[in-house]
Amino acid sequence: MSYREKTKQSFDSLTPGLKKVGEALMTSPILFATKPARQVAEVLGVGETMIVRFSKAIGFGGFGELQKDVRKALMTGPSLSEERATGNDNSFAGVIRSDIQNLQRTAEGLDTEVADAIVGMLAEAQTVQVVGYYQSFPFAHWFSFLLNTIKEDVRLFRPETDIGITKKGPDHCVVIFSYYRYALGTIRLAEEARANGNRVIVITDSSVSPVVPLADRVLVLAGAEKSAIEKGPVTFSVMNALLLHVAERVGKLDFINPANQYFIQ
Repeated sequence: MSYREKTKQSFDSLTPGLKKVGEALMTSPILFATKPARQVAEVLGVGETMIVRFSKAIGFGGFGELQKDVRKALMTGPSLSEERATGNDNSFAGVIRSDIQNLQRTAEGLDTEVADAIVGMLAEAQTVQVVGYYQSFPFAHWFSFLLNTIKEDVRLFRPETDIGITKKGPDHCVVIFSYYRYALGTIRLAEEARANGNRVIVITDSSVSPVVPLADRVLVLAGAEKSAIEKGPVTFSVMNALLLHVAERVGKLDFINPANQYFIQ
């Protein structure tokens, strides 16, 4: 069983203190995947021994085993056994329903003030460079492609050919998609953008992402802290919302259906 299944199975028998750790694990698995037991305990306001006790209480040999399982789960999709455990024979529909739930969580937890500030930064920027490594690259590619139809001077950073962030000053904006596992290249580019005086926007799956301290604005997507596959629907939905608001801000809502650019019989 996965850490989620084990937590759910053991939850009712846990002490109140252990339940607090279990709730944190279910809502913020990236914290457990990226931090040692001591730092997890500090964030939750409990003792380190409580983290170890919880790991053993749900069936792991220790925190190391729990962390390994969480990391594995974050890099893969929802298991078929978990889907079957819901009593749903249609696993395809079950995955879609899971995506809908993640989207709902994201909508409810979205910091609209931060989102609006990001829209303003993008609309006003002289140039925008969009960055994403590994599993974050498709999101950066799609966002830069559509943003470029709304405003000029939007460029995708291509790790295989580009050297670094060359523009200097606050008129130039760098948008960074950074998802677990967090790429060192992303952190270095964020540091370079800060040194250049650029405005830095970070879209990420956790407030403990290492690139967060380097950003001017951070949008944490509550529904994107699970597996790499489950991040997709949430991220694309938030990107759509940001792009539509930018288009409205700059007076280019007609980009949604540019029929003159396509062949129509």
